[in-house]
Amino acid sequence: MSVPSWGVGAVVAGLAVLLASAAPHGATDQAPLDRWLPALGLCLGGMAATVLPACRGRAGVRRAALLAVASATGNALTAALLKSASGTFADHGFVAFLRAWQTYGFALTGVAAVLLLENALQAGPLAAAQPALTIGDAVISLALGIALFHEHVRTGWWLVPEACGAVLIVTGVLVLSRAVQHITDT
Repeated sequence: MSVPSWGVGAVVAGLAVLLASAAPHGATDQAPLDRWLPALGLCLGGMAATVLPACRGRAGVRRAALLAVASATGNALTAALLKSASGTFADHGFVAFLRAWQTYGFALTGVAAVLLLENALQAGPLAAAQPALTIGDAVISLALGIALFHEHVRTGWWLVPEACGAVLIVTGVLVLSRAVQHITDT
């Protein structure tokens, strides 16, 4: 069995519709500490809240999905910290980059996200982990872009095509994850 091409098409079309409709713009590469603290608290707290029940469970769909959500959160937080650290490097040079707390934050959260991903992929089927990872990372990254870096997306009637694009992406990811799981099972 091959991967359904319409699943790939749904993801690509959904992404194109979502990005064209949302038209993200206006982001900065730095955020003040008063925006970082709640973001860090929510992300790290969310990661802990999904890892703890996964530690108590046996391997399976639920455990794989929970660990994948934690990994997705870690990936999104890593990307936000890396964006900030890279902005520091671009604006102030290598020494400032080494002095920035975000540099060490992205290193730590990146390692944690990779370890969580490895555990998610070993804990259960790919069909449980992949959608949570793919969709979770995108949603959390968008939220962090808006909250931390003042990225703007269109609202109003634009929410309708944005939602349609999101539905296409989610549908395509689910179809592809199940197809890949079926292929690996056979």
